[in-house]
Amino acid sequence: MQIYQVKEAKIELIEEFIHKNERLFGKKLTEESYVVEVDGSIEGCFNLEMVDESTYWLKQLYLNKEHVQKLFIVFESVLVISRKNGIKCVYVHNQSPVVDILLESLQFKRESDVRIKNINSEKTGNWWAYQVS
Repeated sequence: MQIYQVKEAKIELIEEFIHKNERLFGKKLTEESYVVEVDGSIEGCFNLEMVDESTYWLKQLYLNKEHVQKLFIVFESVLVISRKNGIKCVYVHNQSPVVDILLESLQFKRESDVRIKNINSEKTGNWWAYQVS
């Protein structure tokens, strides 16, 4: 499994991924998005959107259901990428109780009020924050 930015991906792999997942991700990949490649095929993607200079929001994480067991590794990779890029805090919004357990196991802390941090609060689900060291 490899994780890298869309701008480093082969165009034919991106086109194949978008075609297979057009309903979900047709227009949401940007040059700054990251892709998850498994065995020569893009099987997932995510965006790290800047909130301020040292704070990012992990948005639109998607992994094809055949590879959902790699979700823990993907989250760990997001934290490695964050460290490399000098990011101090990563926020995640989640609507799945199973992913809540995963985030907690990775030392993310549940946030009750993110509006003070200039992030629009979603109606359902939980917000989590990870302080990158």
